[in-house]
Amino acid sequence: MAGAGRTSGEARAGRDLVDGTTTAWRREMPEVDRVDVELTRRAARLGVLLQDRLAACLEPWGMTRADYNVLNVLRAAGAPYELRPTDLRSRLLLSSGGISNVLNRLARSGLIARERDARDGRGSWVRLTQDGVETAEATMRAWVADQEVLYRNVTESQARAASDALRQVLLAIGDREPAEPHARSKRESLGDAGAASA
Repeated sequence: MAGAGRTSGEARAGRDLVDGTTTAWRREMPEVDRVDVELTRRAARLGVLLQDRLAACLEPWGMTRADYNVLNVLRAAGAPYELRPTDLRSRLLLSSGGISNVLNRLARSGLIARERDARDGRGSWVRLTQDGVETAEATMRAWVADQEVLYRNVTESQARAASDALRQVLLAIGDREPAEPHARSKRESLGDAGAASA
């Protein structure tokens, strides 16, 4: 008979944790057996695994995931590695209070500098310091290397197909790229630097 003699581990080799949860709910409440619910469970599971792994990766720097995300977004902005707090919030989905706490912590660590906006006295700019640039690059390299290990059994074509499919799902539920951030002119930047040193 096909499959005779297989251990339970071998029989379950093609099932993930979500399969077990889905099977249980299918038995208990068949009306909630929907593919979109399964998608939610699987995306949430991957998110938990990645967030836990990132937290462990950042331990040598004593950084939180929020710290890393702010540094990452600023470094990806390109030289001079600065954005307004509102642009950071729109890219990180943090509240005003949440972003303020992260920025205060990064400023105390010397990884960012904040300067007032010469065009809007109520606004400000957040810029990576040289230490911030180096830390952003070092943590990004460490996280990429860790992902290479995590995904070692995932082929490039599988990763591309999964990424493309998730993009389509995110777009379908309204998750769009935010508008391009406002860039500060050189004159504005020099004016702020001069004011800061005065």
